[in-house]
Amino acid sequence: MRQLIPVLFALALLTCFLSCGKTEADAEQIEPEQISEELVNEEPVTLEDENTEEIMLEDTPSVFLELCYATSVNMPENQFGPEKVFDNDPNTSWITMPGAGPGEGLFFSFEEPIHLDAITIQTLPGSSTIQEIATFRLYINGLQGYNYRPGDVPIPINTKVKSLFIRINTFQLLSSNEYPPEDGISYTDSLPVGIREITLLVMNEDGNEVPLRVQPIREFSGRIEASSSLEPTEAYHTDFLFDSRSEFGWADGNEDDTGEGESLSFCFDQIQHIEKIKIWNGYHRSRTHFEQNERAASISFGAEGEDAAVYQLADTRRPLVITLDTPLEGQSFALNVLDVYEGTTYKDLVLSELRFFNGEEWFVLDSGESEARKRNLLEWAQNTSAEAFLDKQVFASNITAQEDYTQTLILRSNGSFILWKQRELEDSTEDMYADGNWQIIDDNSVRIFGRLHRIGRYTQASYNPYSGVQPAQDREPELDRITIFTDVLQFDENRISSDRGMFDDFVF
Repeated sequence: MRQLIPVLFALALLTCFLSCGKTEADAEQIEPEQISEELVNEEPVTLEDENTEEIMLEDTPSVFLELCYATSVNMPENQFGPEKVFDNDPNTSWITMPGAGPGEGLFFSFEEPIHLDAITIQTLPGSSTIQEIATFRLYINGLQGYNYRPGDVPIPINTKVKSLFIRINTFQLLSSNEYPPEDGISYTDSLPVGIREITLLVMNEDGNEVPLRVQPIREFSGRIEASSSLEPTEAYHTDFLFDSRSEFGWADGNEDDTGEGESLSFCFDQIQHIEKIKIWNGYHRSRTHFEQNERAASISFGAEGEDAAVYQLADTRRPLVITLDTPLEGQSFALNVLDVYEGTTYKDLVLSELRFFNGEEWFVLDSGESEARKRNLLEWAQNTSAEAFLDKQVFASNITAQEDYTQTLILRSNGSFILWKQRELEDSTEDMYADGNWQIIDDNSVRIFGRLHRIGRYTQASYNPYSGVQPAQDREPELDRITIFTDVLQFDENRISSDRGMFDDFVF
């Protein structure tokens, strides 16, 4: 991990899902694409692996969110975060960074799968300060669904849902596809977009369709201290413990030694009550990341300076809920790693997410440092050519008689990125997704690192031995590979290039 700097990325996939019926005109269903460039930032959930029963809903049903994040959030982030779409306040909204929109989205998941009848998504109307969304796409349990136009009519779901991702597609209706007619930056203006409210409809015990009361994850201010953190901090900062992106996480900084003895301190600005903690143990970017890096086998957790109870952790990728031996009260708490499960490749201990429960709601610690880092990146971009494309989707395509090739890239001011490529030939389709983090090298180059996911599908059923084409079975009819990668992007005022040739040059 220290050489390739594995990190992050969240993506699931894939082919068209959802047998949604047609909705009325103001929530019109649009023909689905085969694949899109931004998928839910976690691996697909297979509900049979959950082994959970559907939540029993009461007359006033409610549910806790387990994860909730947006790929782009305007500043100040505590005013425009994704949790605003669940507060039943029409005066608050999730809003993206200025100029962001195409390819960005909002993700949330539940503790247990729950049967949703429908969803209503109220987007912000266009104005002098907001760009109006024309189409968005739904991904349910990591699988791609249909495109929709905003409206007040509920969109039918009618299935068990563990996770949902809403991805913004376009700001104007295009006759042929979702992409701009020319290569370059998809949206060049500086207005943000936003979603005002999301309403989830479920059936109660009386058989009536009612709104589901969603309980977001609360944030309390404070600071986090770690005994050590792996470099670069852009990839393994302690803030990643509370960002709701399970593919990001904190890693200890002692590359040559085991993670035993590492510790984390959580210092809140106000007194907190804690009855349970929830841990995403290990590196949840992929199964490979999980196995290659260390996981905590036993920890102690307690109030700072007091005797701490010891807890054993299972070696699993499922979130672990620990009920504390004795509820804790205070402002400062410490987590110490006492023993670890060895990684197959690295000695880096990783924890991906952490939550606290006070008896009524789950909450996290907000240090405010993520916004400070964002401001630093924006300040750097203002003095470089990166200002032209930071937080914007860059698009390129090449359509010939032999192939249909498209690619997009978003380098975000929150330190993350998403790269998507799709190549369609007569007998095959190959998709590549890469996401993770990036760091500044100099004023004309940045390093990206994370997870690379390749998917290939071949349609050739037979072959002619005289045609010069190899049989389909020799060409891996289904390709699905995840690897760790790093690359350097070079850029100037109108071009972005890959040192490793991961994509064709973007020109804008």
